[in-house]
Amino acid sequence: MNKLLILPILLTANILSTNMVHATESQQETINTAEGYPYKNLIMWADKVELIYSNNNENTVCRVNVLSDNLTHKGINRTVSNNKFKKTPMAACLTRDTAKQLLTKL
Repeated sequence: MNKLLILPILLTANILSTNMVHATESQQETINTAEGYPYKNLIMWADKVELIYSNNNENTVCRVNVLSDNLTHKGINRTVSNNKFKKTPMAACLTRDTAKQLLTKL
C-alpha cells in the first residue's frame, strides 16, 4: 500500500474559489490507498502528494497538489459526489490524463 497525504479543509461560511481557500482549521493525515496506475506511481515517485478537500452533505470539493524537486503542480478544484470521493479520492480529484502527464515530468 502506498501512502497519500490528505489535507481536509474546514471552510469559513463555505467560501471557496479557485485561487484561495478561507480556512479556519487545517489538519494533515496520511492514508493508505489502493488506487492503481497512474495514481499509485505518482504517489510513489513524487516527494509529496497532497489531497486537499472540504465536504458538505452532498459534495466534496477537492484538488491534488504534486510536489517534487523538478515539479510543482497545484491542481484545480473539482466538485465530486461524497460517494465517489470516498471510493477513489485520487481519481475523483485528479483526472487520469493529468496524472499521466505529471508522471512524465517526474
